[in-house]
Amino acid sequence: MLNLLPKIGVEIPCSCLALNTPMTIGTSLFTLDFKGGIKIRVEVNPQSPLNSVRLRVVGHKISAELPADDSAGSPATTVTIEQNDIDIDTKSVLRLISKFPPKFEQLMVLSFTMTIDNPGAVLRNAGIQTTVPSEPLVLSTKNPVQLTSKLTKFPPKGDIYKLTNPMELVLPDNPDTTIVKIDKFPVKVGGL
Repeated sequence: MLNLLPKIGVEIPCSCLALNTPMTIGTSLFTLDFKGGIKIRVEVNPQSPLNSVRLRVVGHKISAELPADDSAGSPATTVTIEQNDIDIDTKSVLRLISKFPPKFEQLMVLSFTMTIDNPGAVLRNAGIQTTVPSEPLVLSTKNPVQLTSKLTKFPPKGDIYKLTNPMELVLPDNPDTTIVKIDKFPVKVGGL
């Protein structure tokens, strides 16, 4: 059964594309197109070594542009989602659920930071007060983000991954107040 799963130790880079992603900042709704990639390393899953592998995230970065607000004279703003740190506690799993035909189920568990460059006008419009509007705003995931997909092959070739719960981003020193929320994040992985 292992021959259908990727080899242990292999690092697999995949492109990521999440078009028309609705993102709420405070009271304002934006629609963004995120582009970038993720790299994962295949590791043994001690709980189920014969029909699954763990996937350690070793690189993850996607970004999108918020359009410039010409009326306010504010510049375009880049929103970047990037892996927090080394994926220490690997929770992402690829599981083989059927041999013939091959079917896989993948769960990606991600913790990351979201950086909003030039956040002043965006935050003002969203009704959020900021003391230093010119400095990038760095948020972190309130809870790890979970994306799932059913696959017929791995690595994915343009398969869609969906959020299991809304994505909430908070200031690291104020984890009770959600600044950014993303309810849907259909991300196309691989094959671009």
